[in-house]
Amino acid sequence: MQVMISGSIGRALQSLPQTTDGLPVLEAALAVPTSDGKDWFAIQFVGTDLVDAAQIIRKGDTIAVTGELTFEQLPDGAFTPFKPVVAVSDLQLCDSPIAY
Repeated sequence: MQVMISGSIGRALQSLPQTTDGLPVLEAALAVPTSDGKDWFAIQFVGTDLVDAAQIIRKGDTIAVTGELTFEQLPDGAFTPFKPVVAVSDLQLCDSPIAY
């Protein structure tokens, strides 16, 4: 499912293992404000161009991303059984926090 979400970066970018095609992968946590608090999404940047573009992102930055939403199953015993992951295809930096 294609989504567009915006929120605040909750942790610094982390390198993940390369894809089977040898592409670099970076991941960050994105906090999206809701009426009940926050929803957290893992956002992944795959490929040299997106990884290079993501290098300027820092914890606390407000961004908007577009990408494919999937749900990765977490290990047994995890607080939630699935982790929402957005494979980013477009990134926009925001000058100020997003008002909801």
